[in-house]
Formats: sequence, structure tokens, C-alpha cells
Amino acid sequence: MVVQSASLALLPLIAGMLVLTARFYVREGAISIFSMSFMLATLAVVMLVGYMVLLVIGLLPPYAWVGFGGVGALMTLGGLWSFYR
Repeated sequence: MVVQSASLALLPLIAGMLVLTARFYVREGAISIFSMSFMLATLAVVMLVGYMVLLVIGLLPPYAWVGFGGVGALMTLGGLWSFYR
């Protein structure tokens, strides 16, 4: 059995987007849209939209959710780490 999609794997990506957005507003004062937090949160949104589009048109490769979830986990952990350092 091949897993085509696992939407729960997108939760780390959503969490990463929220953490990076919170960091952008709280820690950086929303000064510039060119800050790293804002750029990474924008990347997370683009990845979420890309995942949904690929899923709808049927071009999502098997186990792609592992990559999307892994990137989301890294964004979440990196955002939390930089938030409290």
C-alpha cells in the first residue's frame, strides 16, 4: 500500500508558519518584509499552496508529505530556537 498523502504531515509546516509569523511581529516588530522570519513564513505559505495544487491535479509524488513535513518541522524548530535565544 502506497501512501499518497498524509495531511497531518502538514501540521509542522503550518506550525512553522505560525511560529515564524509570531516571531516577525513580536520579536522583530514587523519592521521589514525582507526579514528572514517573514521570508520563511512566506515560503511556508507557498509550500502549503504548492502541496494543495499538486494534490488536486494529481502530480504529488508518493511520500512527498515526508519532505513537506520535514521542512515544516525544521522551520518550527528553527523558529522556536531563534525565538528563545
